[in-house]
Amino acid sequence: MSGNQRENAFPTRQVLQIYKKKAKGAQKGYDLLKKKSDALTVRFRALLKQIYSTKSSMGDEMKEASFSLAEAVWAADSKFKYKLIDKPMDARIRVRVQNDNVAGVRLPVFEKMTDQSAAAAEAYGLARGGKEIEKCTKKWTTLFENLIQLASLQTSFLALDEAIKVTNRRVNALDNVVIPRTEHNQVH
Repeated sequence: MSGNQRENAFPTRQVLQIYKKKAKGAQKGYDLLKKKSDALTVRFRALLKQIYSTKSSMGDEMKEASFSLAEAVWAADSKFKYKLIDKPMDARIRVRVQNDNVAGVRLPVFEKMTDQSAAAAEAYGLARGGKEIEKCTKKWTTLFENLIQLASLQTSFLALDEAIKVTNRRVNALDNVVIPRTEHNQVH
């Protein structure tokens, strides 16, 4: 049924009141969904700006972290890398997922959790390159933190994009189909 065809209804006052209530409810639903869509769009644009700034800084941080690893390998013994790889260790940095609620839409947010008990007990490169190894560790830790933040932003971005599409479809359906149909039925 297109938007201009009317429904089969008896032309009585009672039916007219029913259609007036339907029109009022549809208009209220439209207004609420439009506000939700606007709130989601504002958050979407803020996420887009954060993603852009985070991605812009990631290239330099990747370069610095890789260069600091090369410095550590050069300053210390190149065997320290193999000592780290061969030694079984627990992860010091873990990721926890929480939810953020934006206008009824749950967005996943990743948080970094640091486990101090899993820290390396041995000190590598005390004789040579200890400072370079520590500097390399700090650079890679900050890089990993920023990667967690970027992953969180991008997953929230995708979830928010899908929610905006669904909400805008509902808004358009109310605006272009439901409200005109009920108004057309009130006239006849």
